[in-house]
Order: sequence, then C-alpha cells, then structure tokens
Amino acid sequence: MVLLTGGSTISAGETFTQATLGRTSQPVRIGAHTQGVFSDVMERTLPNGWKFILPNERFLTRWGHTFDGTGIPPHISTPVFTEEEFAHNRDSAFDRAVTLFR
Repeated sequence: MVLLTGGSTISAGETFTQATLGRTSQPVRIGAHTQGVFSDVMERTLPNGWKFILPNERFLTRWGHTFDGTGIPPHISTPVFTEEEFAHNRDSAFDRAVTLFR
C-alpha cells in the first residue's frame, strides 16, 4: 500500500496516516509532510470580542510521539501540488507511486 501525503493532508487524513505507523506491512508514504494539525480546537470569545483558539486533544503514537506542528514525514519526498507541478500538468507523487508498483 502507498499513502500519498502532503500539506493538504490534515485532520482525519493525518489520524489515518498516523494509525498506519508501525504496522506490518507499513504503507510507503510518498509526497511531503502532512500539515501537522491533528486536533479539533476549543474556541472561546474573550470579553473584548477577540477569539481565543486552542487545540484540545493530543494524538500520540504508541511510542508517545506527536506529529502536531511538524506533520508526518514521507518515506519518499517529492513535490505535491506545487505551482510548477500544476503548470506542467504533473503529479510527481502519483507518478512515483505508480513506478514503485511496477
């Protein structure tokens, strides 16, 4: 199995990706780091009308590691949804996954 990841991999996509860590056989992650935004947020309005937002959950691996902020790194790094990729009608992560399966 191959997981294509990038900066638009957030929330449930990251939770799923994290759930595959340490599994046998582990999927190969191709692309870029995930966004690093796992948690829902707690939002409050302060008396002056400002919004105050904090993450209210911690998502940890079985080893106690978190990827909040840093995101989950790929095994194979390749551009994902860049201007150059769009300009040349290219999807390097997908192409790399197809090559891996051949």
